[in-house]
Amino acid sequence: MTNPTLFDDIPEQPRRVLKLRHGVFLDFIPETEVDLHRERITAALPVMGPTSWFARDSAAVLHGLPLFRADLDLVHVLHTGGGHGQLRDIAHTYKTPKVPPNTTLVDGIPVTTLARTTADLMRRNYFGPALALADAALRLGAPRGELLREVTGGRGCRHSTEAVRWADPRSESPYESLVRAQILQGGVPMPELQVALYDEDGFVGRPDFLWRRYGVVGEFDGETKYTTFLKPGEAREDVMARQEIRQARMQRMGLRFVRWGKDAVHDPCEVTASIRALIGDVVVDYEMCPEAHDYRRPRHRR
Repeated sequence: MTNPTLFDDIPEQPRRVLKLRHGVFLDFIPETEVDLHRERITAALPVMGPTSWFARDSAAVLHGLPLFRADLDLVHVLHTGGGHGQLRDIAHTYKTPKVPPNTTLVDGIPVTTLARTTADLMRRNYFGPALALADAALRLGAPRGELLREVTGGRGCRHSTEAVRWADPRSESPYESLVRAQILQGGVPMPELQVALYDEDGFVGRPDFLWRRYGVVGEFDGETKYTTFLKPGEAREDVMARQEIRQARMQRMGLRFVRWGKDAVHDPCEVTASIRALIGDVVVDYEMCPEAHDYRRPRHRR
C-alpha cells in the first residue's frame, strides 16, 4: 500500500477551472457574466500593446454602463498600428485610423472614454437602448456636449443624436429609460422624473414618473427595487410591505398608479396604452427623426 505521507512535500498544483488565455486560468467560477468578463480583461491586459485600448462592451463593463445584447465571451480591443499578437484568440480586435480615439484610464486600465464608449454602443443599438446608454453616461459624469460630438456622423448618428438630446441623468435604471423611450416614440406627454412627494406626515417617496396634471404615477417594478432597498436583517417581503404603504399614502393624495414589469418595456404598445388608459388620448409631437422610431438595429452607412 502506498504511504499516504510519502508525497506530502510536493506542492499541490493549482486547480484549473476556466482558461482565460494561454497559460492563464481561473480557479473559481465568477458569480456573473460581468464578473467573468472583468477577469478576461485582467488576463488580456499583459499582452496588449501600447496603442491598444479596451472598447465597446469591455469598456462598458469598466465604465459601469448598462449592457444590451453584449458579447462578453471575448474582450473587445481597439488598436492602431501593427498586429495584435496574442490577443487573436481572446479578443475581438478593431482597427482604428492613425488618429487615436479619445481614451483614458479606468483603475489603470487603458480604455476608450465614457463618451466614446457610449457613442460606440448607441450607434449599434436602436433608440430605446441608446437612450438608456445616454442617460447612464450623463449620470456617470459624461458632458452632453462631448456625447454629441462623439455621435456626429457615421452609422447610427441620427437616432443616437436624438437619444443624447432627450437623455436625462435623473433616470435611475435602464428600464426606466426604455419606458421613457416608448413615451417619446408614442407621443405621450412627458412626465416629471424622480419628484419628491410629501403628505401631512412628511416624505412619501420619489416615484419614477409623475404626470402631475393628470394625477398619475408610473413605476417600473424591477427585481432590483426589492434588493437595493433591503435594510440589514430584512427580507424581500419587508421591502414589498413598505412599497405597499408608500403606494397607499400616494393614493390618499389622489394619485393613480400604473406599473410595468420587465416584459412590458419590450412591448412597443403596452406602456403607452397603459398610460393613455389613465390620461386620455393626448398626443405630443416630439419631432424626432424617423430612425428614432425604428426598432431595428441601425444599418451601416456607406
